[in-house]
Amino acid sequence: MRASPARTVLLLAPFVFIAWFQWLRSVPQLPMRPVHIDPRDLALMQIRKQHAARRAAEERWSQQVPQQNSTDGVRRATLSVSKPKPRHPEARAIAPIADTSRRCPPSRKPFHVVLTATGQVYQQWQCRIMYFHWKKQRDNDPAGACTELTGFTRLVASMNGNPDGIQDEVPSVFVKEYGGRELSQFRGYRVINRPHSILQFLETAAYKAIQEDFIYIAETDHIMMHPLPNKAELGSPMAYIFNYMGPNPAHRNIINRVWPEGGSNGYQHVQSIGPSPVVIHKRDLEQIAKPWNQIAISLKTNQEADNALGWVIEMWGYAIAAAKIGLKHQVFADFQVEPGALSSPSQMNSFSSRYWVFHYTYQFEYMLDGTPCKPWTIGEFSLDKRHFSEEYPIPPLPQPPKEANEAAFYLLNAWNEAMLAIPAWPKQSAPRRRLLYGRRRLDWFSRHENGFATEMRTMPLVSRLGDMKFQCLAGSLTLAKNGDAQRGGGRPGRWGTMNDPDLGDTCPVYKCVFVDFGGDQRNGAIVEEGGKVKQLHLRTNIYGRQGGDNKPEVCVSL
Repeated sequence: MRASPARTVLLLAPFVFIAWFQWLRSVPQLPMRPVHIDPRDLALMQIRKQHAARRAAEERWSQQVPQQNSTDGVRRATLSVSKPKPRHPEARAIAPIADTSRRCPPSRKPFHVVLTATGQVYQQWQCRIMYFHWKKQRDNDPAGACTELTGFTRLVASMNGNPDGIQDEVPSVFVKEYGGRELSQFRGYRVINRPHSILQFLETAAYKAIQEDFIYIAETDHIMMHPLPNKAELGSPMAYIFNYMGPNPAHRNIINRVWPEGGSNGYQHVQSIGPSPVVIHKRDLEQIAKPWNQIAISLKTNQEADNALGWVIEMWGYAIAAAKIGLKHQVFADFQVEPGALSSPSQMNSFSSRYWVFHYTYQFEYMLDGTPCKPWTIGEFSLDKRHFSEEYPIPPLPQPPKEANEAAFYLLNAWNEAMLAIPAWPKQSAPRRRLLYGRRRLDWFSRHENGFATEMRTMPLVSRLGDMKFQCLAGSLTLAKNGDAQRGGGRPGRWGTMNDPDLGDTCPVYKCVFVDFGGDQRNGAIVEEGGKVKQLHLRTNIYGRQGGDNKPEVCVSL
């Protein structure tokens, strides 16, 4: 009986496999060598993936959002974004402040947010983000209609009390700010406007119309992480403890000068608190407002006190005023969190569930590989509100390096969520501006001891270019080892690394520097031959261009 072809193949298959396997074993194998990948390259690959994803998101954004020019010159757009849904259908229908229906527990103590601010662009965009997240926490409060988050007023100190243009979006009251000669006596310290604003606010019809018994004094750079429970009582406000204040015998004379009734040991009764974040009964606020304002002014206009207490001097005014009138605060170490790139593991413990408020006063400065930078250094990734002092941040902002801490991702995503959901938020910048990468050109930071010296030590390209001279079309260029850049006989500028993945081949990461002469800002990509730097290709004002010709100025090494 003849076997079918299929049966024959099946019978022969094991013998063919054995023969092939024996041959394979006899073939000499090349020794396996471990593959070493530079950690910088790994970090760069990760960053490029993130930026590719962001550019894809921007392209989808541009297709979804029609741009319109508004009458006030701000680029506006309507965005279809799914807003967070309340957990309870009745969350938006808030129960009356004085609830008589017995739906809400008798322990409920509604409070009214008073967000102190000025009318500058820098604080405008922060206010809008803060208001967005306050509404989100109100609407998602598990208490539903019985939420204690019931009222909101942005208290704005502006020139002559004039509106600033966002009052239709964020409920606002405008009062007069210190200006000109008045502000000069406080050495330009604008924070002194806060107690001054509160005093004016207490006299307004808007304040008298507030139904809530309690006021939550907030700042523009606060993001509410969870619904804030009101633990304050009449005569017992709730506050955050600022451990870096620490009244001690060194403050004895300063405190005694503004509060002589406290005696030589008065400092022992001063708590390490400020006026924000604070939840306070209205009667207590009305009692403390005047002495807070007076003491803050007295401290700021005294040279010894100003030198000793520094930028938190207005907070000291509040703390001393509270001691003076005998208003002791409940203090909560976890009322808010003030994280940064150098936050400790203990501060990050249970981060997302532990705190009520995120206060983004500190910076998130990282290198591309996720290494946090030392204080007073701008990182290759730099998440810092101060970069947007005169312009709005434009969403979506790029993600931090994947090794960054949880707080960096939380803040970045909180900004993006609010910016993308607010319809009137500027969605495109023209010309293109730096976002969070490529901001190391800032002069003040590069002159700091942790600035350029760190770059010389950690950046191979910087150490290679230090003290190199180039001949350019516009004259000679010297990149000094101290971070100074000299062009011909002109005034010196600064130089350093420019690692912005968004710039692509015109300024490759780890092969590009910035050269900054004030108004004349250049990015320079190196050209190598045989491992040596032969040329530097300078491109002008690269962040101000959107396509078009930007031919480099070729500088030849000398």
